[in-house]
Amino acid sequence: MSSTSRADPVLAAVLQKRVEAITKEMATVLLRTTRSTIFNQVGDFITAVFDSRARTLAQTEYAAIIAFGAQPPLEYIIEYFGDDIAEGDVIAHNDVFTRGNQNHDLGIYVPVFHQGELVAWTASKGHQADMGGATAGGYNPQTREIWQEALRIPPLKLHEAGRVRRDVWDLLAANVRVDFVVEDIKAMIGGCEIGRRRLVEVLDRYGSERVMRHMEYLMESSERQVRSEIARWPDGRYRGESFMVSDGFDPLKRYRIACEVAIEGDEITFDFTETDDQSPGYANMPPSSALGAVRIAFLMLLAAGGIDITPNHGLFAPVHTVFRQGSLLNPNFPAASIFGNQMCDEVVESIMMALTPVLPDRVTAGWNQALGTAYTGVDPRTGEWTIFFGSFQRGGPGAMQGADGFDALGFTGAVGQMRSPDIEMYEITHPCVIHRYEYTTDSAGAGRWRGGLGTTTDRSLYAERLSGATLGDDAVQEKAEPAPGLFGGEPAALNELRIEYPDGSVRLWGSKELIEGLPPGIRVVSTNGGGAGYGDPFQRPAHLVLAEARDGLLSVEKARSSYGVVIDPQAWTIDAAATEVLRATKRTPG
Repeated sequence: MSSTSRADPVLAAVLQKRVEAITKEMATVLLRTTRSTIFNQVGDFITAVFDSRARTLAQTEYAAIIAFGAQPPLEYIIEYFGDDIAEGDVIAHNDVFTRGNQNHDLGIYVPVFHQGELVAWTASKGHQADMGGATAGGYNPQTREIWQEALRIPPLKLHEAGRVRRDVWDLLAANVRVDFVVEDIKAMIGGCEIGRRRLVEVLDRYGSERVMRHMEYLMESSERQVRSEIARWPDGRYRGESFMVSDGFDPLKRYRIACEVAIEGDEITFDFTETDDQSPGYANMPPSSALGAVRIAFLMLLAAGGIDITPNHGLFAPVHTVFRQGSLLNPNFPAASIFGNQMCDEVVESIMMALTPVLPDRVTAGWNQALGTAYTGVDPRTGEWTIFFGSFQRGGPGAMQGADGFDALGFTGAVGQMRSPDIEMYEITHPCVIHRYEYTTDSAGAGRWRGGLGTTTDRSLYAERLSGATLGDDAVQEKAEPAPGLFGGEPAALNELRIEYPDGSVRLWGSKELIEGLPPGIRVVSTNGGGAGYGDPFQRPAHLVLAEARDGLLSVEKARSSYGVVIDPQAWTIDAAATEVLRATKRTPG
């Protein structure tokens, strides 16, 4: 009889919810105690609990791309320190060449001991405003190697057996440009400590052997469920691709992200061997980040079928990945790669395109490939250095069978959990004024089910010594191809970033471009495209088309050209006869 056969399913469910609640409490601590708006407003972080073997027990993933990239570093930490792990240790890590996902996504890992035995780990991982390197904030498309991007931190003890390592803290503080980064790291440690205490309370109540036996039961249960689901998918090998445009050096250079999905019985492999070679700049994706993107796509496919499985280690046991060394998704040392998380869009799209023929009711049409901005400068109100992000620039996801895409959800790596900050709070904490933040008319790809809408953001920036960097894709002027529609659905609109200077001049901003020496008072207008449509737009109910036109989400012209719906813009009524004639024209062969 196996140890898990003696598990109590009721107690297992109780413990599952309890451990999940611990990660949520840890996340609340970060939202309430961090100083950076990247944490407390946007939520660009995760919290998690792992067992002693670095297997995920539960997580709260505000930024999913980070969540699914948090486990590989812990495996390396355990290998690195071996038996040299003590109660009271606090370990930091960010290094992408020792399994990190991005050098600005710093991870904090705290071992959990119970009665002298290492039982589990609590972890928090999130994007730091600055981690040293040649450029404040790190987003410089011209970087060619990792040392230009950030301070590399392989496994490093900030606290050792309960003793604070002041020398190590001083080293960290000396290599970041803003004081609040150190304060945010302390808040992350606080969140992990809260998680450790709560977990010890559970272990005290039920006993560590009993708790871990039930955690094993939950992981095995998740694995059985997901294997059963994969076994229902058609066996075979399916190929899909997506493209990234611009590498920071050549704005028109196209890179192919190619995926072969192999379904064999109850296992699935995502093989990216045919993906293009690594780029010369920061537009590369470390394998831990690529792994996170694959897991996001896989969870989308499960969720689309109504499959709700606890996101623990067992969920991904039947999922395998291949990332060729020297490719965009596994660059050779010492490649730069801070852009890597943003390539989640292309990885997810390649998987969806591969599985469209065999899982048409699960896949989504193309998502807008996000185009964001990052700014650095001196806040004239305080005289202090400030580093902040566009944050409001959100595109839309693609539609799927039976559902429109969500509006302004943002890029795939966040899948709706990262938030747009409160506008008033954003203006208080950063030297800028937001003039407009609204849905972009006609940004969604038409379809029986339309894509999600993108947004338009109009802001003035007043920082001195201002620099701005872009990180994204699908820019109009770079001749990018818009997100693809499926089964007759139309592609979505592309992204456009426009800088309006105080002297009246205007320039378009590329998708991976650093501009230094921007004058205070510039105005940045970002127009983000939406997601692509699914199914024939002429089959969309006319009353839905009318409602969106009346609300300003859809122009009268696009209602006619894309949906075949003729609208009187004065009375806001449908010309039923003209609509029937127009739609019948498309239905008539020839």
